[in-house]
Amino acid sequence: MSIRAGLGALVAVAAATALSVAPAHADNTVVVRGTAFPDARVQLSFVGCGSVYDRTDEALHPRIGHGPDLPPTGTRSLGYTLGGGNAIGAVVNVPSLVGAGTASVAVHAVEGARGVAYAGFQEAADGGTSAVWFGRAELTVTAGAWQDVEATGLSYVWTKYDATTGQVIARGPAAPVNVFDFLAAHGGDGPGLYSIGFGCDGRPFSMDAVRVGAPGSQTTYDLEGLSTATTMHGAQAVVKAGESVDLRGSLEVLGGIHVPHATLVLEQRVGDGQWWPVAVADAADPVVTVSPVQRSVYRWRFVDRPLAEGSESLPFVVEVEPAPVEPSPVEPSPVQPSDETSASPSP
Repeated sequence: MSIRAGLGALVAVAAATALSVAPAHADNTVVVRGTAFPDARVQLSFVGCGSVYDRTDEALHPRIGHGPDLPPTGTRSLGYTLGGGNAIGAVVNVPSLVGAGTASVAVHAVEGARGVAYAGFQEAADGGTSAVWFGRAELTVTAGAWQDVEATGLSYVWTKYDATTGQVIARGPAAPVNVFDFLAAHGGDGPGLYSIGFGCDGRPFSMDAVRVGAPGSQTTYDLEGLSTATTMHGAQAVVKAGESVDLRGSLEVLGGIHVPHATLVLEQRVGDGQWWPVAVADAADPVVTVSPVQRSVYRWRFVDRPLAEGSESLPFVVEVEPAPVEPSPVEPSPVQPSDETSASPSP
């Protein structure tokens, strides 16, 4: 979600922000699966580096994986490599631009990276119009370590835009001015947004732990892998020894995102023993035919990987009836002549 798409009319968004962001009473953590931020308070931003609306089109290929190093929250992070000239990151909507507390993103770049931050608001005199102010500040992170990039304490170079067309209406002072002083000179505090993004130099980077709010009511958005659900569908639950049964499975990736080359492992357990792999099947249509000779428990398992978290189906029991025992044929015993019949007749 870009600033232009999500906040094309900052007027409406700012008004909605004041209503939609409920006051928090304690620090909390929200887990983000992939790129699907669960609420309007924080979303992905995709903006131009030279100015907020000066963005070129390019395909975005998110990387979700473990690390790098030890992420600030959880075990995974979200990464991008852009072509240069654009910035991707997080846009944070706040009911008070001055009183936002924290609006930050943790960033890691192996080679270091350059980015851009924006602060946006509409002054009271422009109410009912599409005129909005955006302040711009350049960002840099050093190589090889996680660093928190904070937007609220920066000084910005300010420009007023028509949010509908992206055209410049007016320019503020040439020298950077912090948020408090600029808003004080333009009608006072109000709702707005902060955006933090990297990729301006085309260097790869990863991000995690988007934080917003004042201490004591701060929310941390933990960027993690996709959530999955694996299920088992059995054709029947009772077979005779040696008979075959088809065991079907299914994999659901929450959010509907495709996991390339996904497979499911069919596992079997007999008695109180451990689970053993039986077969590996394509997750698009996983089905395996088994012929158990004794009572067996089966399950499908999706193995944890950098992009998506692992999951297992509920166990499925296959009862095995013993094969009927055929009675052995009994051969008749030969008849032996008795003493009476074998005696010779008297003369």
